[in-house]
Amino acid sequence: MADQAQNLREFVSRNQERARVLAVTSGKGGVGKSTASVNVAIALAQRGKRVILLDADLGLANVEVLLGLNSLYNLQHVIDGEKSITQIMVQGPGGILVIPGSSGITKLADLDAAARRNVLAGLEELQKRADFVIIDTMAGIGQNVVAFAAAADEVLLVTTPEPSAIVDAYAMVKAISAAREDACIRLVVNLVRNQQQATAVASKLSGVAQTYLGRRLSFLGFIPRDAHVSYGVMQTHPFVLQYPNAAAAKCIEEIAARLIRRRPETSRSWGFFRRFAETLGLANAS
Repeated sequence: MADQAQNLREFVSRNQERARVLAVTSGKGGVGKSTASVNVAIALAQRGKRVILLDADLGLANVEVLLGLNSLYNLQHVIDGEKSITQIMVQGPGGILVIPGSSGITKLADLDAAARRNVLAGLEELQKRADFVIIDTMAGIGQNVVAFAAAADEVLLVTTPEPSAIVDAYAMVKAISAAREDACIRLVVNLVRNQQQATAVASKLSGVAQTYLGRRLSFLGFIPRDAHVSYGVMQTHPFVLQYPNAAAAKCIEEIAARLIRRRPETSRSWGFFRRFAETLGLANAS
């Protein structure tokens, strides 16, 4: 009994300082969401944070491609009960840990009870092992994307100055807001000429969200057009490591620094994965 009580105290103590879960998302593809996820994760790790990057860009494995990884195992092996979440984690560059994704997680609601336990228990374990868990979601506003975003402590919404990207980003804000009224949404504007253009895009999107949704968006930062980003992608080396003096790398570093300073304002009484399970109707799996 004494051992059980000690274990319970340790469990409670660990969970009082759960990882901050960031869902990096976008209304459409091609805006640099996965590249932002990878490089922000590494920039946080360079500041001494324990970072786990979960590839939920289902079926595409963009994270592994960008990092030059080729994993033997992924979330499908956890779903099938063949591996634990810690057994599929791989070491990525810059000190981050990576959870390779799988298209199997798109059908969470259809899994049997045993498979649900495997997935949810494994995902919940991540919050005990890191300061930040960064989830690179799919583009678009599908059920699973919105579930990840609505359950996260913070959403990093990536957009660009293109009108279609701004419209789709607003659609994402609307979908997240419908699922969770107090979601913390932070904007990252990518592929801009300069800070002035980024500020104008953020101001426009924030103004529309405030007017029509009553939602306050936080402008987290911007990433300029920079050839070094493309070089890093082609070389499968994150540009914050390969070209640390590049303008885009400096902006990523500023975004990471702001994330560390700005704590989420919403309640964290429930962990991310409990909220995620609730959103998909999985919390009562037994």
